[in-house]
Amino acid sequence: MRFLWSHSYWAAFLRFAINGGGVALVAVATYCLCAIILGWAPLLANFVAYLTQLVLGYQMHRVYSFRQSDAHFPGIVRYLVMSVAAFALNSLWVWLLTGLLGWANWTPIIMMVAATPVMTFVVARHWVFRAA
Repeated sequence: MRFLWSHSYWAAFLRFAINGGGVALVAVATYCLCAIILGWAPLLANFVAYLTQLVLGYQMHRVYSFRQSDAHFPGIVRYLVMSVAAFALNSLWVWLLTGLLGWANWTPIIMMVAATPVMTFVVARHWVFRAA
């Protein structure tokens, strides 16, 4: 737990939050457009939102959040695994809240921006973009 108190850990978390916030806003806007405005099925809208954040997220987090200068294949694969896990978690929120509980299509957004990013930061910091 000592690593939680280091300056570099919190600086990386702040950069991750800023970057992730921007990527999440794009994903949430995409989800809202598809699920709420266009009336698409929530899980389809979530998949389209996932694709938008996948395209943006890797480069932004690699370069800015975790300050890595070069992309490498193992890191890209780890990022894809983490990304699929985040997509699955967001799909769980969508299914649970809109499908099982029958709540409004906007309700999964709360968990998408509150719970999923915490998981992805920990995985990104300690596995995807870990120091060599």
